[in-house]
Amino acid sequence: MSTKPVSKWGSNNVGFACSHAMKGYGFGVAIACGKDTDVGTMTALSFRERPPSRVERHQTQIGYYTLVMIGIVCILLLWTTGLERGEILYEVNLSLLIALTPFYLPFIVYWGMRRTKNQMNKKQCYVRNLRSTTTVGLSTVIVTDLEGTMTKRRMRVSEIFVDMELLSAENLDLNAQSSRFIELIRASVLCNDAVICPGNIGVPKMQKDMYGSILDIALLKFGLLALPNIDQLRRDHEKVANKHYSSADKMQVTVHRTRDEEGQPKLILLMKGHCDVVVRRCSTFGLRGEELPLDNQLQDIVLNLADGLLEAGRHVRAFAYKELSNELELRRFSQVSTSTGLEDGEYKYRDYLAVDTFALRFLGMIATHNPARSTIPRAVVRCRSAGIKLILVTRRKRKLAKSLAVDVGILAAPWEAFQARGSLAGTDIVDMSKLADEKPHHQRWHIEQLLLDRRDLVCAKTSTEQLHWIVDACRRLGAVVSIIGSTLHDTPAIRSGHVGVAKFGCAVMCEASADLILLDSSFATLVSVVADSRLLYENLKKALAYCLATNTTSILVYIAFFLLRVPFHIHIMAELILAFFVNLLPAMTLIYEPPEEKLMQQMPKVYDDFLLNSRLLFVSHILVGTIEAAAVFMTYFVFMAGKGFVPRTLVGQHIMWHDKVVTDITDAFGQEWTSAARQRLECQASSLCLMSLITMQCTNLVLTKTGRANLLAHGFDNWRLTVAVVFLICLCAGISLLNATVCLRTEGTNELKFGRFLWTICPFVALLVFLESTRRYFLRLFPDSWLELATMY
Repeated sequence: MSTKPVSKWGSNNVGFACSHAMKGYGFGVAIACGKDTDVGTMTALSFRERPPSRVERHQTQIGYYTLVMIGIVCILLLWTTGLERGEILYEVNLSLLIALTPFYLPFIVYWGMRRTKNQMNKKQCYVRNLRSTTTVGLSTVIVTDLEGTMTKRRMRVSEIFVDMELLSAENLDLNAQSSRFIELIRASVLCNDAVICPGNIGVPKMQKDMYGSILDIALLKFGLLALPNIDQLRRDHEKVANKHYSSADKMQVTVHRTRDEEGQPKLILLMKGHCDVVVRRCSTFGLRGEELPLDNQLQDIVLNLADGLLEAGRHVRAFAYKELSNELELRRFSQVSTSTGLEDGEYKYRDYLAVDTFALRFLGMIATHNPARSTIPRAVVRCRSAGIKLILVTRRKRKLAKSLAVDVGILAAPWEAFQARGSLAGTDIVDMSKLADEKPHHQRWHIEQLLLDRRDLVCAKTSTEQLHWIVDACRRLGAVVSIIGSTLHDTPAIRSGHVGVAKFGCAVMCEASADLILLDSSFATLVSVVADSRLLYENLKKALAYCLATNTTSILVYIAFFLLRVPFHIHIMAELILAFFVNLLPAMTLIYEPPEEKLMQQMPKVYDDFLLNSRLLFVSHILVGTIEAAAVFMTYFVFMAGKGFVPRTLVGQHIMWHDKVVTDITDAFGQEWTSAARQRLECQASSLCLMSLITMQCTNLVLTKTGRANLLAHGFDNWRLTVAVVFLICLCAGISLLNATVCLRTEGTNELKFGRFLWTICPFVALLVFLESTRRYFLRLFPDSWLELATMY
């Protein structure tokens, strides 16, 4: 008869991750070394190359764009230099290069990530690197643990089973409890490894048994015991032997030295553990002052009750008691204790081996509940509306995982599922232990099928390898994965995900591998962070659309200079002012723009994850940029016509206009213009063109606040943007009124008429407002239409 092989996770004679014996001594056998060990495997997985983040892909895209622009300008420079001689050709080409190079983009992206990082820090989420601020918003799959992130991480006593009666902790009358109840409470206090720090009862010092420490705190809050009483109780019952709780045998045994009613010393044994383990070792049970035999029928009743509590999401521990009154047991224990040669209280693990742990008296059970956080159901709904798939993994059993999933809203309650008639049939509990016997590639195939078949996934009894395979399978299927981990075993999976998230106070290696750290360990915090990251991406596109609108003017001015041979170009100083003071500073205020739409009700833009896309270029360069260029050209030609240079007289003058030797260029009135007069006139025209771009960009800045929503309904809560609008207005007025650098205000520019400039530019401002407002109106009126596919960036 073949037996089922035991994995290394469930075996009792294999120490995982170089574990050391905490008590006593023992012999070890090395079964693997180096990279063949589990630690070596985790190390190899942890040091694999991480998938690229969103900001890294954006940097690559912008890098390609910049290289292409530089290449094009260099080709144009070589081509245009061969046509004519003159320094003006180099200046015009350099102006175009400055105009098309996105100097402002790194500043805007960095500022946006810094601002988003500060917002995330305010939401109890510490950001360890800036790249995660953009990538987390692209998440399509979130892999998280059920316990800790979705529960409060505070065990509360919910039911107490004693005297064959199940008592509710909420309606517990402490004054009416029997001596059996007090005996059960004493056993729960004595039979654990918890250490309660005086003066800080709410935060116990964790040692071996987390359940015991949490239970003590719960009992303290019940008022059953006070801290001085606990200390006195433990002093009266000196612990002389202890077998720590382990997942292998699922029980803890302690031996205490105390005195009976007559003052004679005696030894008592207390046991705590899983109900089926403890009950099988008991022969009697206490009922209202009597000790009755615990037959098979009563054992089944107790075990069925424990199973019902487990299905309700309770953590159940049973307690048993035994007096070591047998002289043989006392003598054996005394001999073992004396043979160690240790002082009182310094007893080793082998002291426990001298005690018979059968024929105990069953005291009762204490059930605790780890309630779900109140914010989790809403966070789950937000994830589903945002198109994010939830994968919940736990090492707990299937029944407990199902109960927790119902509490947090992943699974529907039985009556809700019946009413919904299968609407939640896409989510179910998967027992991963059933796949553990299969080969790794078969398990990976099953995991992929589960991911494709289920809307959400809840995995119970998940091993470390299976968690890593789940994350890896999501990546292979094209998902962007954010994974929450807290232990050393989660480190490879965290490194495999696009965004690694660690809970506060987790393992050092896990925390060092994570991109985000949840200070409150709440899943709802991560969902809120996803919303902030999505808002950052939307605002970055708005800022980029605003900045790129001036490129059309620079390109058309360049074309007019070389093809139409018009002596019109934007000076280098004007281009620098345009890049940093007109584009960069106002665009940074768009980062603070509140969301105009419900971003958590939209699907993740995985396949449209580009800052520079065709729709954004169409809106910025064609719709908005063309109107701005028309305003600039109109301002230039109106001003030059007022000085006597109608458009036909400017054609063919692009090189001669800047030649200092030529002094006989005449206008339409027959007036001759010297080189100095032409330079003065050119500076005036350059100042007016810059003023035109500032005015149009000021209008564009206000319109870019929204991509679809009504501007008036959206509001003007972003006071930073209002300040930027005032700054642009002051800058526009200052160019014509204040002394400035060369070719912004020189001798003779006081002839500029600010009122005439406004009269020329106002029709184009009105046209831009009308077209953009109309486009947004039709976007709201006809969602998912061709207009949205062509212009909604």
